[in-house]
Amino acid sequence: MTQITTTELPESLQNLLIEVEQTKIPLTILHEGKPLAIVYPATNPIVRPSFGIMKGTGEILGDIIEPVSEAWDVLA
Repeated sequence: MTQITTTELPESLQNLLIEVEQTKIPLTILHEGKPLAIVYPATNPIVRPSFGIMKGTGEILGDIIEPVSEAWDVLA
């Protein structure tokens, strides 16, 4: 893991961010010898189609064709 102090950061930030992107190795930023932040490379999110995303997750628990045998009370 690459480390850099906050005093060295302004001059080389752009180059370090490009290095993190290319090597996929995180960068630790130190302030007074203690870790202040860790920069990780960004990951590409998994693209999932929105249509059919729930396919196969439902379950039929009874007969869906036969009419209901009980009469429902309707609020008047």
